[in-house]
Amino acid sequence: MSIIINKLTLSIGTKKICNALDLEVKPGEFWAILGVNGVGKSTLLHHMINVNNTFVSEISIDNEPLLYFKKQRKKLAKKVGILLQDYEYNFPCTVLDATLIGRHPYLSEWQWESKEDLEIAEQSLTKTHLISFKDRLTNTLSGGEKRRLNIATLLSQDPDYLLLDEPTNHLDLGSQIMMLDLLKQHIKENNKSGIMVIHDANLAYRYCDKVLMLFGDGDWSTGPIDKLINTKNLERLYHCTFNKISDDIQSIFIAG
Repeated sequence: MSIIINKLTLSIGTKKICNALDLEVKPGEFWAILGVNGVGKSTLLHHMINVNNTFVSEISIDNEPLLYFKKQRKKLAKKVGILLQDYEYNFPCTVLDATLIGRHPYLSEWQWESKEDLEIAEQSLTKTHLISFKDRLTNTLSGGEKRRLNIATLLSQDPDYLLLDEPTNHLDLGSQIMMLDLLKQHIKENNKSGIMVIHDANLAYRYCDKVLMLFGDGDWSTGPIDKLINTKNLERLYHCTFNKISDDIQSIFIAG
């Protein structure tokens, strides 16, 4: 069972994002997508679940072509969940009610959430350190608190594949580590799959198993994170110099 992309060529206008991309995301794997601003990282991520795009024949989920899910939206939502780069709550509701949105794929029309749904939502809020906020309105939250709420909602949805568009947005350094620890643990312990668009190559290097690098003009590379993240590839990717600093515990890459 996996998400498979087969010979996908994707462009936005005259900008080519990838040329004949081959990619397979298997259970238990945590992938990073790296590249400069505007290279098409988020666009590629969204195309993995866009059943209305023209590339459905090149993408399959658990051996079903993406087109199959055009009339199976709830089934798709149980399999794949996406954390948007930014999400605003236009109509104030409680933090608990917002988290329960993740349970909608499991409800029939006019069905209310069950006790089990409430328990799952509260567990997700506990994991994201928001359980004490469950009765607060979403419009009273800070940007970082809203981001943790976005992640709690995704955890409540409990999809097999987590598509994460810049999950560290708005988070302070401690919260970045806390949320990425949580996401990695969730993926590994539950045999899920994660695909994360992120700008920080060091966080990708620390948390992910594999990486897709988008170099621009359709060029790309995929492979194990410890093989592909090096000064040569990072300099090609970000158009600046890098130095690698290592100790007995870890390595980091410094730009400039």
